[in-house]
Amino acid sequence: MAFSYSFKWLPLLLAAASLITIASADQALINSICAKARNHALCYQVLNSVSADRGGLGQISTNVALGKAQNSLNLAKNLAKKASDPRTKEQYKTCLEVYGDALDNLKDTKTSFGKKDFGTANIRASAAYTDVDTCSDEGTNIAPELKAANQENEDYIDIVLAVSNVN
Repeated sequence: MAFSYSFKWLPLLLAAASLITIASADQALINSICAKARNHALCYQVLNSVSADRGGLGQISTNVALGKAQNSLNLAKNLAKKASDPRTKEQYKTCLEVYGDALDNLKDTKTSFGKKDFGTANIRASAAYTDVDTCSDEGTNIAPELKAANQENEDYIDIVLAVSNVN
């Protein structure tokens, strides 16, 4: 009898062991990704609350970057409306264009992660990063809040790049 009871708990023990293994595998992937990101704390903040494979983590991080980029596009629109200096208006116009491109590139990145096409995800995320950087480089008349938003966007896109680059 005692022998049969010990087997009764075996499936439960195996299930618990496999969950621990899955959780540690997820954490190992997240650790590997965040080691590549320039803002480690932000990376862990974005990825630690989820359990997903590399493609899923890519889609999740891209969703966050998309939201941040959309907020920055809206900020640039509002700043452009308020700007009176023609040169500053032109700088904001450039930011609007490149943020539109960044959003398109991030949408393509998300699709690529869904297909587990990490090479294309990397190319598109790199393009989005360059788009945001173009707004940052656009001039000294850019409002400080847009400069800060550009930096924040670069940090979030960098996480996307880290997901696409991890082996």
